[in-house]
Amino acid sequence: MTNTTKKETKAEGKHQLHNVRFYTIKPRAIVSLAYSKKSKCLALSRESPSLELWNLEHTPYLDSVIHLPEDSSVESLVWAGSRLFSVDLSGHLIEWDLKTLKPRIEHSPTGNALWCVDVNPSETELAVGSEEGHINILSIENDEVTYKSLFNQQKGRVLCLKFDKTGKKLVSGTEGFVRIWNVLKGTTLHTMTLSAKDVIVWSLQVLSDNTIIAGDSEGCVTVWNAENAAQIDSTRVLDKNVFALAVNEKEDRLVCSGMEPPLIRVFSKTQIKREESTSERWIKFVQRDAHKHYVKSLALVDGQIFSGGLDGILTITSSERMQAQLSQHAPFLKGSVASVAASQKLLLLRYPNSLHLWQLGSVAATDEEKKKSWNHPVGHTEELLLEQPPQKLLELNVKENSFIQAAAISPDANWICYSTLTELRLTRVTRDPLAVERLVDDLPEELGPSSHIIFTKRDKLALLNPQNNHLSWFNLKENSVVFQNSIDLSSHCTSAISHLVVSHSGEYVVAATSTKLIAVWKLQGKKYEHLLNLPRYRAGTTALSIHQDHPRVVVAYADGRLVEYDLVKKRFTCETDEYLIPDTRHYCINGISLDPKNPNIFLVHTETSLYVLERVQSLDQADYVVDSKSKKLTNQKRTSLSDSGKGLAIKTQLPRQHLVHVSRLSPNELVNVSISTNNLLATLPPPFQRKKFAAA
Repeated sequence: MTNTTKKETKAEGKHQLHNVRFYTIKPRAIVSLAYSKKSKCLALSRESPSLELWNLEHTPYLDSVIHLPEDSSVESLVWAGSRLFSVDLSGHLIEWDLKTLKPRIEHSPTGNALWCVDVNPSETELAVGSEEGHINILSIENDEVTYKSLFNQQKGRVLCLKFDKTGKKLVSGTEGFVRIWNVLKGTTLHTMTLSAKDVIVWSLQVLSDNTIIAGDSEGCVTVWNAENAAQIDSTRVLDKNVFALAVNEKEDRLVCSGMEPPLIRVFSKTQIKREESTSERWIKFVQRDAHKHYVKSLALVDGQIFSGGLDGILTITSSERMQAQLSQHAPFLKGSVASVAASQKLLLLRYPNSLHLWQLGSVAATDEEKKKSWNHPVGHTEELLLEQPPQKLLELNVKENSFIQAAAISPDANWICYSTLTELRLTRVTRDPLAVERLVDDLPEELGPSSHIIFTKRDKLALLNPQNNHLSWFNLKENSVVFQNSIDLSSHCTSAISHLVVSHSGEYVVAATSTKLIAVWKLQGKKYEHLLNLPRYRAGTTALSIHQDHPRVVVAYADGRLVEYDLVKKRFTCETDEYLIPDTRHYCINGISLDPKNPNIFLVHTETSLYVLERVQSLDQADYVVDSKSKKLTNQKRTSLSDSGKGLAIKTQLPRQHLVHVSRLSPNELVNVSISTNNLLATLPPPFQRKKFAAA
């Protein structure tokens, strides 16, 4: 494990950057993907177990996470309009309330493990397949879920289901067979056998022309005519296990992937002419080498292939030949994964079940180094030797079935606070010798599970209760905690709060929700009062920050746009066009770090790079707000600010690999935390190796 410190130039000179590369989380395999065209939302389930909701309106970003009980391994997901349903191996069919992120309706259709679920085209019925070979039909009309019918039992577990385009037929896949069912009667119309009885049907697609496509454990994709159950074609596309199939809306592209090799192969529907007859066949079109381990699920959205599997990386690539862009989103934890105590140069790293406290490395600058002038161009970096390497000081663990949703260390390093989904813990940290003491006696009852934990400079602690969106404030004394007051954010933030920041002085509180609302509260006397809501924008909020010495909020949106808003003058002081940073077409801005010495410098980072942005026309300290013709941030391109030069320009870029955190230790010192792909995948079995042409 290494920690490298670099130098880089910016407007005020050189900076040191601690490049932390010892943060490594275990990959959490992706099991299922499902896309809602109505909500423009991609739902995915992980083995962790958890559900994630990714917003795809603009650049994809993780919007919210639903944490599940330890025994709830979700095997399949399906959308009915904007309603999300899941089935799991504990035998539960659940409809999720996407506002509260809790189960809305829960059913146990058979009492056995459930492997698959599908919805009919009219979105009025669900079909559920079970371990014991049962298929249940449930009605989802009138915003309810009610039992409707049970099909004749078949031998073996039902691993995949698909309605045809009329909703009158249902196709099921089991070990050795593909069956076509009459939905109304619950009886079998046709049974198609595979090459051997032990061949498992993993995936199905049913097209509007009554074509059935199945992927199996032999690595074959087989095509049948659903009218007469006649086999049209069978092609071996992989060596083993075609786990996933996906078809685009036009039904002229078929995507398949699986285990060996874990390639994504795209087939195009092509007309083949032989003498006087014409037939349609699926012809190999293009392939993508995007994964090193097996792929479990696929989704095809507007020509983009979303794939996930054992490595836990959500990968996006194109189904077209001329567009080979590949973006990979590592299985990060939602929220901040790092917190710093700047005065002591301590770094607290959050893992699913533990916290690690590190002492950052230090560099001893020689006398020659101090005297040497910096004449390098902007963006130049140098590696510096560490006098003191980083040192792990302590590790705090929770039970294996608990999940740490938030954690922070106080600026003076005297307190560590962390919250699981069921309890909050506050510990006192002492040094020389290092020791931690958990506070357990006489704690305020308001000290409960929190999704956001914020320490301020004045020995104050702010905790956000995700159940009611109440922000509670506490005074920290040497060995006690005193409840001060609480702010009810729910009157304006009715949905889950995704981002929360408090100004350096504690005067302002800014909260952003998943429904694209950004609300601001100001300290009036001893109470916080709602000040304003920022103009609502069409894209979701992906990062939020506030200047240290000026009441200005900086917001990053999912379409790559950055804005700065003055809370006193209630004006936009800076605004960029969409995708000012080209990288934001594929990766959202995940963090904003502002320069306390120079308000014209903005540090932003995506998953792949750290960027330094500079205001095109610098603002004087005395007059940093300009009049705008409109207070409203419209969906069209604004000219009032950009024409007067109040935009941003890219000054320099530092490439990174899976960058998860950037924060400031001092005016001239930064720390960034990143995860290398090799470290992320190190705990997995060796990847599949295939012999390449002309290779020994």
